[in-house]
Amino acid sequence: MFINVLRKRVSSIVFSFSFLTSLLQAQFYKVYPYQPVEAGEIEFSLWNSYIASSDLNYNFFNQKLSREGLVAHSFELEYGLSRRWGIALYLDYEDPRGKALRHVRTKALMAHYAFFEKGSRPLDIGIYLEYIFNNKSHRDYEEIEIRLILEKDAGALRIDFNPIFEKKTSGPEVGEGVELNYAFGLYYLNRGEGIYSTEKIIIQPGIEFYGKMGEVAKLKPWRDQSHYIFPTLDFFIWRRIKWQTGIGFGLTEASEKIIIKSIFSYVIKF
Repeated sequence: MFINVLRKRVSSIVFSFSFLTSLLQAQFYKVYPYQPVEAGEIEFSLWNSYIASSDLNYNFFNQKLSREGLVAHSFELEYGLSRRWGIALYLDYEDPRGKALRHVRTKALMAHYAFFEKGSRPLDIGIYLEYIFNNKSHRDYEEIEIRLILEKDAGALRIDFNPIFEKKTSGPEVGEGVELNYAFGLYYLNRGEGIYSTEKIIIQPGIEFYGKMGEVAKLKPWRDQSHYIFPTLDFFIWRRIKWQTGIGFGLTEASEKIIIKSIFSYVIKF
């Protein structure tokens, strides 16, 4: 009885949040874990971000728009080649308030690699690479992103840290240096049981931090950097569905004030 009620409430929340995020646009916020999808598995993901409050503006296809009310959508397909190797493709769309939904970039040539078997070293180390093809009408450059993945399980907690390095590879600003960003997550796994666990659903809380700091050789002043804190909840449903939600709060003047994120994933095993 309780499970049926809980299932209905979770379904209602998912529907409501999906409807809400259809009104949004933003960047995507995810801390990447050490392990890619399992060999032979395909993971379909729908990412949504909504900027609920912001004083910032941005350029959308040569139009200067407010970032408040912006929604971003990303469709991801990831395939596990082995226990330690995965590849992926992303299509990103943006939907600013009062404007039509448009494709803004494709992330391809993506690779997620774990160097060792999980738990075989004091620190689990992986790497994530992606090459980004922007819509030329939106941003006239391509770029590469290299993300290190450092993961450590400590008792009931899992710690993930992603130092991120970005470099433009074409366009008028190709001479710019390498930019330094980061993503950090602390999660309460509790041996896979989280704060609530049944055969059909597991709920795990966490807290994440994100930042964009500027070029490695010349970091921006603190007020010009963007930093966020995101309390999160992860829902694992029937072991095949994962829904991560979070509300982000900007910590600097150059940050959005409030961001809502949702990542809904479904895994198919062949």
